[in-house]
Amino acid sequence: MELEVWGARGTSPVSGSRFNHYGGHTACLALRAGEDLVVLDAGSGAAALGEKLVRSDIRRVHVLLSHFHHDHVMGLPYLVLGAGAGRRLAIHACGLTADMLRDSLYRLFSEPYFPAQETQLFSGVSLHAHAAGDAFSLGEGTRSGGTVAVRAEPLRHPGGASAFQLAGCGKALAYVTDIEESPEPPPALIELCRGADMLVHDTMFTGEEIETRRGWGHSTIEAALALAEAAGVRRLAGFHHNPSHDDLVLSRRDEEIAARRAGAFLLREGQVFHI
Repeated sequence: MELEVWGARGTSPVSGSRFNHYGGHTACLALRAGEDLVVLDAGSGAAALGEKLVRSDIRRVHVLLSHFHHDHVMGLPYLVLGAGAGRRLAIHACGLTADMLRDSLYRLFSEPYFPAQETQLFSGVSLHAHAAGDAFSLGEGTRSGGTVAVRAEPLRHPGGASAFQLAGCGKALAYVTDIEESPEPPPALIELCRGADMLVHDTMFTGEEIETRRGWGHSTIEAALALAEAAGVRRLAGFHHNPSHDDLVLSRRDEEIAARRAGAFLLREGQVFHI
């Protein structure tokens, strides 16, 4: 499986020379498994991914939405338009009903907030609502990639959110973002991440910053390290970077997390990993 980073920020996009190294787009990761592409959240980075899909040989695109806050869905229409005709596109979310999923998307991307008819935008898209903590499969199990097995786990976050484990081709990725910081990882989350080849985890705040931001639904390097250790993951990648943290701040935090755990680092927009 190949993982590409299209956006690693949280809350809002940022721009300017101070943010060039780690990038300014909000949450969007793309995991390729054969002819399938699994997109983890569709923040502003999903717009550029949509442009790439126009020229891609990908046959099926599966979008997993951790939740519906704007920084995780603002690029979704452009991803849908980029996938275009000739590809199968599905959107998955957990912890809500089919009607709730459809209504959430239609409210976000209809007039006066978006200049298109929502029924037209999503006319060729299949919508899949799953129970909180559900398990399901993506893809068709071809020789070139195989099926991607997904497990979900609900997270503490205002309005709710879901973490995912994605397993395929003998490898596993854990995606845990928009989670309230906790000194001890929840047992269910440890099991979700157990033995993963890579853990992508919310590291939005420093230990000092979090003291005045309890209840905001975000985490720290310390909490990410605790989960990585408890679950025995191979690599830890910090994610959902604070928009007020420029390259200078994030470089220092990158050095800090690397010094505290071998193989730990902060994600940068444009990175590609073979998992």
